[in-house]
Amino acid sequence: MLSLRILSLGTYLPQRIVDNAAMLASFPELSEQDLERIGVRSRHEAGEDEDVPAMAVRASRTALERANISAEALDFLLLVNWSERRYVPDIAPRVQQLLGARRAFAFDLGCACAGFIYALSVAQGYLQNPRFKRGLIVASDYSRRRVRPGSRASLLFGDAAAAAVVGSNVAGGFRLVDYELGTDGSHSGLMDVDADNYLVTHARQREVNELAVASLIRAGKNLLARQQLSFADVDYIVPHSGTAGIQGMLAEALSIPREKILTNLPLVGNVTAASIPTALDHFLQIGTLRPRQRVLVLAVGVGWQFVAGLIEL
Repeated sequence: MLSLRILSLGTYLPQRIVDNAAMLASFPELSEQDLERIGVRSRHEAGEDEDVPAMAVRASRTALERANISAEALDFLLLVNWSERRYVPDIAPRVQQLLGARRAFAFDLGCACAGFIYALSVAQGYLQNPRFKRGLIVASDYSRRRVRPGSRASLLFGDAAAAAVVGSNVAGGFRLVDYELGTDGSHSGLMDVDADNYLVTHARQREVNELAVASLIRAGKNLLARQQLSFADVDYIVPHSGTAGIQGMLAEALSIPREKILTNLPLVGNVTAASIPTALDHFLQIGTLRPRQRVLVLAVGVGWQFVAGLIEL
């Protein structure tokens, strides 16, 4: 099987930043210590001109520029999104048109926070066909529009988009070694969107955290066992943003230093589908992630999906 290679990444963060000072003004009953426990210092909020397609295009242009690849060279475009789902039309064709990716076929994927890794698995399948050489995966969510104004969820979620140019049989970038996809439909009613289009959770946060951690570990163990590796054999773990509680519980459950878990949650909040690619891009840009390192990416998605990917830089 041909390996998928991530040739470049690009991130777009909306211009408006909502910091904790603004949050304290909106939630006078909270203290700075309360916000520290949530683990987010700032979050970006999309404006009217920063909808899902617009953010997707801006992130994609950065990724294409870094890969030195034109949009017209793309064979396919996969858009990952949960916050602006619709019956018809898909959003991906709009992104394709705005980018000028005239040759690419394009469609939408869901799976919420797990969507980026699902999209990598789909892209790897297409890249086995000699007809397809280059593709684009872009995750774009304005999750803040899906949390009720004034709710505690507005403290956690942020808006963002991130794109990855992928290909096979090419030099450069980094390699997707393997992936693990799992689903447990018995938890499909854990979260949904109400009649006002706001996210609703039907469980206590502690229960959600415990299920998330168990699911992340299950996906990671299955993948690593197949590769005859353990959690100790990876340099870093990059989970989807989730919450600070989930990340702390994950480090404790695996008996690993908290520093081994890389997250940009404090800077951007939980950016759902864009969580993993924005984090990878951030830590590559600042030099934390370097060549020849192994990185395990983990995510859970409402539904209930749990996924893992092993990347060699």
